[in-house]
Amino acid sequence: MPAPAEIPSAPRPPDWAVERATDELPEVTDWSIISQRAWQLVTSAKERYDERHDEYDDPDQGGEA
Repeated sequence: MPAPAEIPSAPRPPDWAVERATDELPEVTDWSIISQRAWQLVTSAKERYDERHDEYDDPDQGGEA
């Protein structure tokens, strides 16, 4: 088992997500809560992007052929 100093830290969410999470949670100072909300925002943004992409590319769903 690696020593704690050898364990890589978790990746940091993108700055835009951290800023938005901080704006949404002004009273929260716990980084783990802000980080968790930031990752939720990243996931939501990716899902919206994927849905828009599928809408235009899938001929079976009325998108471009």
